[in-house]
Amino acid sequence: MTWARHAIAGAPVRAAIEVRPSTFDDRQAIYDILMRSGIFGRSDAECVDVMFVETWLSPREDNYRWLSCWCDGCVVGFACYGPESLTDRTWDLFWICVAPEARGRGAGRALIAEAEAQARQAGGRLMVIYTSSTSKYAPARQLYEGAGFVRVAIVPDYYAEGDDLNIYWKRL
Repeated sequence: MTWARHAIAGAPVRAAIEVRPSTFDDRQAIYDILMRSGIFGRSDAECVDVMFVETWLSPREDNYRWLSCWCDGCVVGFACYGPESLTDRTWDLFWICVAPEARGRGAGRALIAEAEAQARQAGGRLMVIYTSSTSKYAPARQLYEGAGFVRVAIVPDYYAEGDDLNIYWKRL
């Protein structure tokens, strides 16, 4: 597993970010980032927590892989990604979230880049992201498009009335 090190745009040189595999010790920080995000709620944080714990309880299963983004000794973001079952080397980016104070400084882009690199190294050929069409997800959609993902489908009213599913795709 490689570690990626990236400088945060606009920050002092000492404020570099580092993306590395998550450890079980990152669990509380990941939960807290979700709860402070202004995007996700308690049910989302609890869902992620269950997925995170399952990763360590069933280490032989390779469904979920986790990355943590660190800055100045703190976890400031995370990503969960993995191979999609019943596909030919398609990978999903299941979750990504960056703490509000670290947004716009390259953490999200660094997490995506490392998830892509790890998927590619494991033989992945595609990565897919599912996201909401609501305005609070606009920065996430901009992040995905800036990272080279293309919106390939919209499913109207998928999450709720007026909240469409946007599917993004990228060849690795």
